[in-house]
Amino acid sequence: MNNKILNIANSLLMLICLILVFGGLVYRFYSLNRPGVIISLILAVISFVIIQYFYIISNKKTRRFKIDAVDKVDKKSAPYPFRLKIIGAGVYFLTLILSFYILFSHQTGAAIVSPWQIVPKYFFIVYSLATLFLIGNSIINKKIALPLIMFHYFLSFSVALIVYKLGYGYDPFIHQATENLIDQTGAVEPKPFYYLGQYALVVIFHKITALPIIWLDKLILPLLAAIFLPLTLWRVLKDWFDSVSLNLILILALLILSFPFLIVTTPQNLAYFFLILAILLGLTCKNFYGFLTILLLSLAAAITHPLAGLPALLFCAFLAVYHSDKAKLKRYLYPILTIITITILPALFYFLNKNMAAAAAGDNLAENINRPLINIPGHENFILNFIYLYGFNLKYILALLALGGIFIAYKHKEQCKILWLYLALSAALFASYLITAKLPFAFLIGYERDDYPQRILLAACLFLLPFFILSIYSWLEKIAKQKALVILIFAVFFSLFLSAALYITYPRYDNYFNSRGYAVSAADINAVDFIDKDADNDCIVLANQQASVAALSRFGFKKYYGPDKIFYYPIPTGSPLYQYYLDMVYKKPSREIMLKAMDLTGVDTGYFVLNKYWWAFTKILDEAKLSATSWQAIDNGEIYVFKYEK
Repeated sequence: MNNKILNIANSLLMLICLILVFGGLVYRFYSLNRPGVIISLILAVISFVIIQYFYIISNKKTRRFKIDAVDKVDKKSAPYPFRLKIIGAGVYFLTLILSFYILFSHQTGAAIVSPWQIVPKYFFIVYSLATLFLIGNSIINKKIALPLIMFHYFLSFSVALIVYKLGYGYDPFIHQATENLIDQTGAVEPKPFYYLGQYALVVIFHKITALPIIWLDKLILPLLAAIFLPLTLWRVLKDWFDSVSLNLILILALLILSFPFLIVTTPQNLAYFFLILAILLGLTCKNFYGFLTILLLSLAAAITHPLAGLPALLFCAFLAVYHSDKAKLKRYLYPILTIITITILPALFYFLNKNMAAAAAGDNLAENINRPLINIPGHENFILNFIYLYGFNLKYILALLALGGIFIAYKHKEQCKILWLYLALSAALFASYLITAKLPFAFLIGYERDDYPQRILLAACLFLLPFFILSIYSWLEKIAKQKALVILIFAVFFSLFLSAALYITYPRYDNYFNSRGYAVSAADINAVDFIDKDADNDCIVLANQQASVAALSRFGFKKYYGPDKIFYYPIPTGSPLYQYYLDMVYKKPSREIMLKAMDLTGVDTGYFVLNKYWWAFTKILDEAKLSATSWQAIDNGEIYVFKYEK
């Protein structure tokens, strides 16, 4: 792919970031009504023109950062026959289309835990073949291989998007409902300083394209990641290494790292995406325009979610110091920035916890230490054992890749000076994770208290991405020097490995792992529709997360009750109604519990929703029938709705 196309893609990325940043700021301080959208677009376009001016005056040839000139085959081998190139591209597109067809033909509105409960096993055979053909195209079809890889990235990131007919996850439903309300009213109160980026991007794109908000929200991250992640990797790798083929295969190979945070659009995941791009572009930043691109990506991350945005902004500060010519300044600023990186996130969470009740913090570090050093599964069939040999030991594989990359960087100190900046940031964020893991997070429900420390740990791992790249490229280089038969065997093994990585990227329900998070089902939709029609007056509903967000998707933020403005479904899980729901399913579904919930909100009618997949379904069903005023079976007993009246 030539530099002109890369520059156009980079300009498009900057424009998206500018729309996101200015849209988020306009929303925070004003509104995203029609004038707000126009103001956001005008500011974005004016800024874009100014930035392009800087690009023109600073467009100097970038110094190349190479570890070695590796692939001599690209320069010496004769061109492949055109017919072979057509066949190579054709067989890949056939397997790609077949893969998408399999996914679309197995869409479901059922309450599934994993897409692999529905998608047939032969999908992985087709996916492996597509990967194998893509490797071949990376060798014989270099000019079109990168667009093909982008298609493969989108396929890899869109399984949940396609299979979950009603939507995947829990948080996306809340964000989609918020975006719909912003579209209708211009703003939703309160307006925090986070989530703004995603809300602005989705709402503005909706207003200028008239595309449905739900589909924009679902598509925006998998699509952006499938386009810009391969392009950014290509921009970096062509400045690192000489081999076109190995660079292309390396971009494909990075899917083995598993990117579960790129399969569904949430503010946190979108912010991680911008952080990854900033990290990669930092490797080839040689002028002010390049730094400005990274700064814009960091601002986009920060205005979308601070847990990725703060590390991104700190990275910008480190990068500015690194490229500074003032040695004395570096000596003082590096330690200061390192201390800030270690302490800023724990400090923010400490003050967030300060006025809340103390709770026992889980010692996850100790839990990990008690686990076996290497987990070798051997209780199931060969395929599942192979998948989990990788899945269970992924953290050790990543550690080995990082150590290998560090060793390679040490061997090439002069060319790899900037990588020590990444290692320092990763270590500082890891220290931040260890500190944060000791905080109580009393404002969260018990099973969510490890979530925020894990997000910091992920940010720390993302800064090791350059070292992963060095290690994987080194392996590819060694394989490329082998005989054709050995290369073919490795290509087949790699294709199977990528299928295993795809499997563990998504929620699973097998004999080794149970993701437990059920999807919103058609029965959930029918249940909340029944309640909405049945309720003659104000009511509350005690339901699980899936039924609650089903109601949110159908009716939006319809009703709030009491002085504390409690939403009539248990959203969020910190809502007092959610605790009453847990009492109904874990203790006993009694009239007394429901009356307490009704008294809290000042209503005379309450509903209790019980899904068939609940672990003690039969027992709870029998007890609820005795305590309720009336009850109704939904979708042949997939869900039961119990009505309580004062």
